[in-house]
Amino acid sequence: MDIPKTLFATMVKNARMDLHWTQEELAEKLGVSATYLGDLERHKGTPSLPLFCKAMRLLNLSADDYVYPNGNANNATYKQLLRLLTHCSEHQLQVLLATATALLQPDPDFSDNHNE
Repeated sequence: MDIPKTLFATMVKNARMDLHWTQEELAEKLGVSATYLGDLERHKGTPSLPLFCKAMRLLNLSADDYVYPNGNANNATYKQLLRLLTHCSEHQLQVLLATATALLQPDPDFSDNHNE
């Protein structure tokens, strides 16, 4: 997997700025020094896995966007769904999962009518 070394820095900096947080504020929330966070945002160094996970959760970022950087980057509907999912109860998530699973099943009526 070839992930650009600048991707984490860009994701964190953009999310921080979207939240109108200073580097100092985010650094405090992450439990790191502002200098270290500044270095990460300037593409100097790589965060530890625990820090990566904490930053992803705190900034409401998807690790999928990091692992699969071009997957759904331009799909506004996908991004909106992801944001909405964070507000769902467990029951609502189960209903959505069942609905999505059903939608992805082949439609037997469609294939029967088109195979003749």
